[in-house]
Amino acid sequence: MPLCSESKCCFSEEKKRKDSPWSWLVLFGASMNLGFTVGLIFSFGILVPVFMEDFKTSTERVAWCGSVSIAMFQGLGPFAGSLINRFGCRVMSIIGCLICAVSLTITSFATHLITLYASYVCLGVGGAFTFLSCLEIVRRSFEKWRSIALGIASAGQGLGTMVLSQVVAALVIVVGWRNSMRILAGALVVNSLFGFLYGSTSATDDSSKKLLINTSVEKQKSKRFSLNLSVFKVPSFLVVAATFFFTMFGRPIIYVLLVKYAKDNDTSDEKASRLFLFMGINIVIGRFVCGFLCAIKSLDNWYIFQGVLFINGVSTMLVNLTTSYFALAAYALVFGFCDGAMATVRNIQAMTCVDQRQAASSLGFTLMIGSFTTLIGPPISGKW
Repeated sequence: MPLCSESKCCFSEEKKRKDSPWSWLVLFGASMNLGFTVGLIFSFGILVPVFMEDFKTSTERVAWCGSVSIAMFQGLGPFAGSLINRFGCRVMSIIGCLICAVSLTITSFATHLITLYASYVCLGVGGAFTFLSCLEIVRRSFEKWRSIALGIASAGQGLGTMVLSQVVAALVIVVGWRNSMRILAGALVVNSLFGFLYGSTSATDDSSKKLLINTSVEKQKSKRFSLNLSVFKVPSFLVVAATFFFTMFGRPIIYVLLVKYAKDNDTSDEKASRLFLFMGINIVIGRFVCGFLCAIKSLDNWYIFQGVLFINGVSTMLVNLTTSYFALAAYALVFGFCDGAMATVRNIQAMTCVDQRQAASSLGFTLMIGSFTTLIGPPISGKW
């Protein structure tokens, strides 16, 4: 009996230690959650031609579905961060996956665009809860390997975009888009089980030790819902947020309208959906590579951030000069790598430019600020 009790104690302590084997198991669960939820949101471009045909509407109107889900996914960052501080990463991650599952179920029964808009708003809400929960639990679980771990977790989105884009395209052909949504909803329910790896409390963070010496009043305050506006006093946070604000006007356009643009230039459905495969592969590679680069202390993360944004901006301007599939495939590879690297370094910068107690709020506000331009980018591009 004592041996059993001792083993349980050791197992509990193993979960509390940073950079432990359990931390890597948490990282695996977070990557799977991110891959399925966020990857699904960014794979929307596959469904644009399908929705246009079924609802007999324009690119501009369908594009609102993709932009509103991405905007909600980002805009609810501060709200999601406060809920995570209140209820923990486990609860919010599971709730996020279940909300995404419900939203896809509603989508499968939609007969009007209004219903589609509402369901994709819910998809963005669930994605926000899951996204921030996953990154926060990974941050809490690692110290020495934090940059690499965040890079691997962020790669889950790229892996999800790569895999789900092809899965969705195949399912739509075989069972139709409505049944495809129901199948994906069921898979999301199963995916939510990875949240149980996170633990019911933030035991992996040193803050759990500090709480033991706080007064009862401070404990009560820490559990109240609040928005940590003190991050706006940090100059480096303001730079990250301002950069993301302008970047997010153009970034979601590629995810929402690249497939439609390829089809408008006489590319087959199969080849057009394959662009997401090329993009997804390099998103994964870009996030892995950038995670390792950000771990090099002698290399300034700001230079990486500026470099990948510059390359993506130039390549996006040049892609309009060609209509060949080879050029579009090359662009998807370049954009995917740089976008994956940009997302990783943005997450790292947003979560490390402030005090660690402000990390979740910092990333949340950064995403919220970018959501304003995210909302209008794809519809404006689809109109013209």
